[in-house]
Amino acid sequence: MSGLSDALNLGKTSLSTHQTLIDVTGNNIANVNTDGYSRQNVDLSTVPALNFRGFQIGRGVTASNIQRAEDTFLSRQILDKNAALGEQSAQATPLAELETIFNLGDGNLTSKIDQFFDSWEQLSVTPDGTVERDTVLQYGTLLTDSFHNISQDLADLSQQVDDALTSKIGDINQKLQQIVEYNERIATVESTGISDNASRDARDSLLQDLSYSLGIQYYENQDGRVNVQLSTGLPLVSDKQAFSLEAIPTTSGSKLQLDLGTATRVVDNQSLNGEFKGLVSLRDEFLPKVRDDLDKLAYSLATEVNALHAGGTGLDGSTGKAFFSTAPSSDPSASPWSGASASIEVALTDGNQLAAGQSAASGDNRNALLMAALGSSEVIDGTDSFGSFYGKMTSYIGIESSQNQLSVSGLEDSMVQLENLLDAKVGVSLEEEMINLIQYQRGFEASAKLLTTVDEMMDTVLSIKR
Repeated sequence: MSGLSDALNLGKTSLSTHQTLIDVTGNNIANVNTDGYSRQNVDLSTVPALNFRGFQIGRGVTASNIQRAEDTFLSRQILDKNAALGEQSAQATPLAELETIFNLGDGNLTSKIDQFFDSWEQLSVTPDGTVERDTVLQYGTLLTDSFHNISQDLADLSQQVDDALTSKIGDINQKLQQIVEYNERIATVESTGISDNASRDARDSLLQDLSYSLGIQYYENQDGRVNVQLSTGLPLVSDKQAFSLEAIPTTSGSKLQLDLGTATRVVDNQSLNGEFKGLVSLRDEFLPKVRDDLDKLAYSLATEVNALHAGGTGLDGSTGKAFFSTAPSSDPSASPWSGASASIEVALTDGNQLAAGQSAASGDNRNALLMAALGSSEVIDGTDSFGSFYGKMTSYIGIESSQNQLSVSGLEDSMVQLENLLDAKVGVSLEEEMINLIQYQRGFEASAKLLTTVDEMMDTVLSIKR
């Protein structure tokens, strides 16, 4: 009877193993559209043979573990590309808005500059004209208002970028804490020799999200836990602890730091990748460069116009008067033109103060002619007029925006290709799973038939004994 009992147990384990195979296959089919799900496979092991009447008789099969499919190389490549995509994507909307601020259509800053100097040309025709003088003051005011509006728009955009940066910190910290929780779950489950596939899939999804946001690096310990860090080695998750990112408000925008419990560490742009690097670079490097150029344009225009105007004479006999005023920067280390676009104003209050001539004589238009010619003179760095300098600014912004769009498109294509390659290796194929399901079904039916046969044999033996 021991032989039949062993055969009965063999059929039982085979039935149970094929049931497990069918369950895992069903789970794969059910998750065919689940993002981040990795195909699972059952590891089958032969049960050690038993010595029976001088022969080594096999005792069937057992499911030793359920493993998920994975490709470490492709997964790492996806993380790297994802960080680059996050960096470029974060800049796409602000750059598009920046193009809108520095528009090339009617009513932009170049047209306001041209209108201002054109009004001086009209004044040169009728230097004593009250309407022409008022028109110069009006166009001067419109020009300063344009500088103010662009300057304020840049400040608002910088604040929006800063807000976008700080708004993501809470979500980042939550995901870091979730990784610690998954670490503990995985380490506990896998210490028993069983793979925690669902938790690993969920943790991988979090790592990919963090890569898009921060461009993180990670490595796995022998116990299954992962340590996460920034590109410069600053730890985000270490062993069983998650550290928190913090945003500290400053006059120039929020500064990031890492709370390590016993100390804090500044997180500069060199430590960042992904969305955070894109936003910080835009806020701290690109937008300040654009603002500095705008300030330089406003300061140069005011300086050159004031120099000519001070050398002329108004109808009221006044001389040495500045047409524009700008407030000096409160920062002694800043450039002379810092803040000029926000502070430039028309200093004159009376049209009779306009120095259209070089004397108070009626009909003297010599200074108005010089002022009209100033509009096309290359007075900025000896190479650019006011209009061409602004054109270079808009070209610089346009090139950056176009390059950003190309980068986003290229990176998205690369991500699609890499994800398709990874999906081909670790994703669920319905065709393969259906073939497996039929195969395991036949195995299950055969195991059931074996049990039925052994049961009949046992009944036969028992009837002989009776």
